[in-house]
Amino acid sequence: MQLFYLVFVKFVEFLLMLVYPLTKKGKLKDFIAGQRLAYPELPQKKYKRYWFHCASLGEFEQAKPVIESLKSKQSELSIVITFFSPSGYQQRHNYALADAVIYLPLDTPSNAKKLLDYLHADAAVFVKYEIWYFHLQALFKRKIPVYLISATFRPQQFLFSFWGKWLFRLLPMYKTMFLQDENSFELLKKKGLQNIVLSGDTRYDRVKQNALQVIENEIIKTFKGTKKLLILGSSWAPEEDILLSYLKTQSELPFKVVIAPHDISIDHIEEINIKFKSYHPCIYTSYPENKTADILILNTMGQLASAYFYADIAFVGGAFGKGLHNILEPLAFGAPVIFGPNHEKYPEASKAMEHEVAISIHDLKGFNHALQVYLNVSRTEKCIDYINWNSGASDKVVKALQN
Repeated sequence: MQLFYLVFVKFVEFLLMLVYPLTKKGKLKDFIAGQRLAYPELPQKKYKRYWFHCASLGEFEQAKPVIESLKSKQSELSIVITFFSPSGYQQRHNYALADAVIYLPLDTPSNAKKLLDYLHADAAVFVKYEIWYFHLQALFKRKIPVYLISATFRPQQFLFSFWGKWLFRLLPMYKTMFLQDENSFELLKKKGLQNIVLSGDTRYDRVKQNALQVIENEIIKTFKGTKKLLILGSSWAPEEDILLSYLKTQSELPFKVVIAPHDISIDHIEEINIKFKSYHPCIYTSYPENKTADILILNTMGQLASAYFYADIAFVGGAFGKGLHNILEPLAFGAPVIFGPNHEKYPEASKAMEHEVAISIHDLKGFNHALQVYLNVSRTEKCIDYINWNSGASDKVVKALQN
């Protein structure tokens, strides 16, 4: 299987070289361009160097509290971050605590050797799902300890199948795997793995930190006024359609609404504007032109966290499709959450429902029920308690790295 994998990766590498001149602007073009970038020069290493690999922006948010804690304890240590996704790289390539931020090269023996020759890392930290065959093999051969943090595993994953045994055999190569939830821990324990620690998810530490450092947003503060505020966060069409159906049943809105779509392209923002035109929506960057609006559409990056600071309820997108977006961010600000039915891959969703600060819905009826629950009884303290009780994973990881 390893040979087939290598042939496949080499074929992809060759194909990307061929299509690059023909590819228009977009993530594929950015990804290929990133693979072709030369590595920037690293400063002379005065202390240890840690390599953090994050697939994309979400994984970076899990790595960030660990990086910041390490740097606070030893400012001279060196950090290098790799991304696989263009969205992660483009938003964090200027991260101040890193000596370099680069793309992870495609997984071949030669690329792995070239990367490790460049890094001279003392330890590597992979986040959540990252199991790269040749990169891990190269690290193991050089006796560089590798850690997997905030990891989750499910019986249905490929590496637990007959065809995935060659990947499963890599798991003992991690010095320690820090797991998010008990189900993952018990699954790996039954498989005979001993290099596992039930630590929790470092994102709890990250959102807790964000909640303490939030910068107030005067536009959203003014927009909310004295009313309650519902935030539709990282939304897709299914969440937007449910909200629209709900609004049509109301003679008077019981709250104001902020819509923060996952896609903030000009065309999509205009689609939302037209969809909700009966409710006189206002675009965030044009808010002063319509101060009487009941719906505010966020069309900029980076405003959602400050918006959650003012939220009374959050309806988080993604779980009517392939993946639930971040529910911990609104919970850290004391806002209970609503989301769709496809959340089985996200342990935090089940935990939040058990703690009665999250409700999963399938349709408008479920949305109505969730609103009645949250509008009648405040969940603010419960939400913050939920975050506090699940914090502390970063400290466990940092102690292991320092040792």
